[in-house]
Amino acid sequence: MALIIKTSFMANAARDKVWDLITDIEKSAPCFPGAVLGDKLPDGFYQGGFNVKLGPMTFNFSGKFGFTELHAPDYLAKISASGTDTKGRGGAQGLIDVELLEVANQTQVNITSDVTLSGSVAQYGRGVGMIQAISQQLINEFGKNLSAMIVDEKPSQSIATDSPTSTDQAKPLVGSSGANNSIQVHQILWQTLIAWIKSVFIKKS
Repeated sequence: MALIIKTSFMANAARDKVWDLITDIEKSAPCFPGAVLGDKLPDGFYQGGFNVKLGPMTFNFSGKFGFTELHAPDYLAKISASGTDTKGRGGAQGLIDVELLEVANQTQVNITSDVTLSGSVAQYGRGVGMIQAISQQLINEFGKNLSAMIVDEKPSQSIATDSPTSTDQAKPLVGSSGANNSIQVHQILWQTLIAWIKSVFIKKS
């Protein structure tokens, strides 16, 4: 199952600062909700894990990711990521294009993800509109955490997951706090589900 997911967020900082932070994986990756950063590999990629809830199922992905292209003059980057569910229920592969635009002394970060899901992950991921909504929520939180880091504030990891699963050497999320964070995860995902259901009924009416 292939999906094209387009998301964006605004960062209250100059493009150069946002670029420097986003392209520093060890700093930016822990800002992403549900992500756990692992060791750097010989090929320049990183081991990592990512947890996400699709419908009634929570999937824990373990894999690797890294930049395949960086074009600083145009503020364009391409990321490759792949992972498999730790319980053998499928996998995901993605190519992610990142573009930074300067807008009124702020930076608009546009993200286009070309994602392929397999196995049970694809089955539970058929609600494309819902996945788009969840993705935008996660990107919004990523943007907030990134902006907080730019102004030297501690990122608030308002979306973490239940017992993140990744490589043995994975680094914990900045500011993660176990059960309290997992409650916030479910709250935001529930809000996303309600918003998606409302949008479906509005379109039908």
